[in-house]
Amino acid sequence: MSVSTPSAEESRIATRYGRGPRRRPGVLLLALILALVAMIGWFGWALWMALHPEVSSGLEKWEAISENEVEVTFVVRLHDKDAKPVCTVEAEDGQEEKVGHLEFTAGEGRQTITIPTERRAERVEWGDCTVE
Repeated sequence: MSVSTPSAEESRIATRYGRGPRRRPGVLLLALILALVAMIGWFGWALWMALHPEVSSGLEKWEAISENEVEVTFVVRLHDKDAKPVCTVEAEDGQEEKVGHLEFTAGEGRQTITIPTERRAERVEWGDCTVE
């Protein structure tokens, strides 16, 4: 009894039409499981970071006190006591054109600031506070 080896022609046909050596499904399954675990881990981390920010803030009220000033009252909550948040606020006119902009470092609690404007503001946009 003799064992024959595939000829070059048979080997070429097997390679061309996919009858070559098969990969083990265990390796593919392991790679799929690792990718799924990594994706779930990343999603969990992103969700945790979104639900636990270092600082949160919100606009409480605003009032145009003159043609060239807007008084803004806002609240800042620091979840990291050492954080130095930078907040932004913009004033707009009736055509939604920016007439005033202020970027400042805020402390914790309720605060009031005055924004200088080019002309009377009809609207104020709170840009939120961020920590580097």
